[in-house]
Amino acid sequence: MASLDHLMELPGAMAAVNFSENGEVSDFRGDLTDDLAGLAGQMCAANMAIFRMQADGWTRLTGQKGFLPEKGFSFIGLDIAVTAMNHQAVFMSKENADFDRAFDVLGG
Repeated sequence: MASLDHLMELPGAMAAVNFSENGEVSDFRGDLTDDLAGLAGQMCAANMAIFRMQADGWTRLTGQKGFLPEKGFSFIGLDIAVTAMNHQAVFMSKENADFDRAFDVLGG
């Protein structure tokens, strides 16, 4: 597991969180309130659960391989992107984000 301080060194990093499978945040870095960090953890856990459900369903319905095991995700918004893996996430400015490097640091 990467340290949150190491995640914050990624290009464009704005915040980093450690979150559990049910979305509870154990630690975070960046300019976040406790409430905002909690919301970030819940969002990441929820998206991993949705990803898991879709990957499992698609594999069962089609027999296609390669979707499991699910490992992580990236979402890109208008200005901010998030990359999450192994119960950690880093939020980055979209303009400066390096997704390959983020996944490498997160353990990909």
